[in-house]
Amino acid sequence: MAHRVEILRGPFDPGGQPETRSGNPLELGFFAWNLAGGMTASKAVLSDPARLRDFWHWDTALYLNQTAERIGYEYQVPFGRWRGWGGATGYNEESLDFLTAAACLAPVTTRLGLFSTVHVTYKFHPVHIAKIGATIDFVSRGRWGLNVVTGSTNRRENALFGQEPQDHDQAYEMADEFVTLMKWLWASDEPIDFAGRYYQAYDAVLRPRPVRQPRPILMNAGNSPAGIDFATRQCDWVFLTGRTLDEYRQLVHEVHERAARYGRTVRPATMVYVIMAESDRRAQEIVDWVEAEVDKEAVNNFLFGRTRDPGSSFAQRYGADLGEQDEWSGIGREQFMRWAMGLSAWHIYGSYETAAEQMRALHDVGVESLLTCFFDPIRGLHQMEDDVIPLLRKMGLRR
Repeated sequence: MAHRVEILRGPFDPGGQPETRSGNPLELGFFAWNLAGGMTASKAVLSDPARLRDFWHWDTALYLNQTAERIGYEYQVPFGRWRGWGGATGYNEESLDFLTAAACLAPVTTRLGLFSTVHVTYKFHPVHIAKIGATIDFVSRGRWGLNVVTGSTNRRENALFGQEPQDHDQAYEMADEFVTLMKWLWASDEPIDFAGRYYQAYDAVLRPRPVRQPRPILMNAGNSPAGIDFATRQCDWVFLTGRTLDEYRQLVHEVHERAARYGRTVRPATMVYVIMAESDRRAQEIVDWVEAEVDKEAVNNFLFGRTRDPGSSFAQRYGADLGEQDEWSGIGREQFMRWAMGLSAWHIYGSYETAAEQMRALHDVGVESLLTCFFDPIRGLHQMEDDVIPLLRKMGLRR
């Protein structure tokens, strides 16, 4: 007879949290390798499409991930996108699935952490994801983890699933139940009954359970109050987005303080968009070229598509400023370029020495992991291997 569980919401960590530290003070992840253009909405990618736009094709994608593993990267994360944003570049229009891509990488890598992404509000059930994840973890011998995303206020994506966007805070309530049920399934020897508000499962048991104990690593990238609260109650990593180093410092402090209230440890991380060269001047020339070729149609599709739901956190933050008649859509050139190049990620532009110093600056304010995305991923990884990681070692940030 199944045991009816009483805990339906976090904080909930049966058996404790998994160990996530590699021993490197600053850990490195490889991001957005699985979709057209990655995080670069610029016609500059059309100058060499196979290299700069279509690196998601499997031969190149496999090379990139195996290279990241060989040079010491700890993990990879695919970008979760269901619909692209068009424009001259067909920005993000093609992509490899970001849940099962980890399964493709499992037998062809040996050390690389393999993260998947799931949008919990897109009619998935926790039992589906718990089973798929346990299988990938089993095949990869304990290297799988999950990026938990509540969904998107993009109505085009929601329409794919026959629904309207969920209320922002309610979506995090759903994610809370979703994760709690997965944790029960990963931890329980015997069948359980789970009767939540959003999810139910009866006589539920999972075999085989994940190899990593007590469970796979969970991450989240919510920066709203509801998002940070969810991440600190249920996840192990939280990916923050700050506009200044001081803002990062404040966010890191908030994460540690809130997690401590729940008796948990959550590690702060961030994503960075990288353009490097032999000198600051040469790097700036590349940046200037990519910016001059920015795909304004694709960026505007993204910006205005995200503000059509006035209840979304994106609309509340940017909606009042956006204007289609303005050259930079009402948010100014600098902010426009932050969305065009890196989707609001922290920009690391400059020589190898400058890039290493900027990475150290993020570490100094408490960021423990950098999820790197490159305009030119092939060149970027080789630059990291040959020029940047040796500098990080001298700084004591890498072994």
